[in-house]
Amino acid sequence: MGREATITAEQVNAAADGMKADGIKPTSRAIRERLGNTGSMGTINKLLQRWKSGQERQAATALTLPPMLQRAVLEFMDQELTAARAALEAELADQQQEATDLSTENERQLEIIEARTEQLETLSIEKAAAEGKAGQLSADLDTARDEAGRERQAAELARTELAKAQLRLESMPRLENDLAAVRAELVKERDARIAAEQSAAVLMAQKDDLTARLADAKARADRADELAAKQQARGEQFAVDLFDCRLAVQSGEACIRALDKELANVRKPGPNE
Repeated sequence: MGREATITAEQVNAAADGMKADGIKPTSRAIRERLGNTGSMGTINKLLQRWKSGQERQAATALTLPPMLQRAVLEFMDQELTAARAALEAELADQQQEATDLSTENERQLEIIEARTEQLETLSIEKAAAEGKAGQLSADLDTARDEAGRERQAAELARTELAKAQLRLESMPRLENDLAAVRAELVKERDARIAAEQSAAVLMAQKDDLTARLADAKARADRADELAAKQQARGEQFAVDLFDCRLAVQSGEACIRALDKELANVRKPGPNE
């Protein structure tokens, strides 16, 4: 997309006229400084060439000589100018073409610089967003790891309770043997029968309680293992997301460095500036 010129022909003509009146040779750089260092050198150069062409036409129009002298001069000038006109016109055309090419190239380079600057700003914004996302994912990963640690502790506690319950359950055969011995003694001692039956009832109640507690401990251990597995999977996913974000940040930084290098090369002054 072309840029809108900020310097007009009237401004360049006025500056050149003022410099000519002050006895200063008008040049593109001097006119740009007089105009406050605004506008591109290519545009000022094109407008200055037009002004110089107008000055040459005005000088040619101002010449007034007597008719006879004018004819003699014209004949002499025709002879001299005919020999030099072709070379001068060719040189003038080359200079004008070079000035036009320089202006076009300067404008194109300015457009490239503006496009690269916008792209660099966009990449900087994307880099900042990626870094923010990476930081958030890192914090989430730390939180998930803490939660997984707590769940693992809970699972270990549940396993400990389960082991204790299993030990109690393993002692039940011995208690049952004692119960059998007590029942055998009931044949001999009716009076002790009531006490033995009460003891057996208590043991059976303990057995039922231990069995229920064992089942509950197993259920708690299973839930803890399941929750720990979910937290571990969540932590691994956070780690993958964090790695992807870091790769995106590294890619954005590499792209920014390449654009910085290209922008520096574009901003280097050309040999004709």
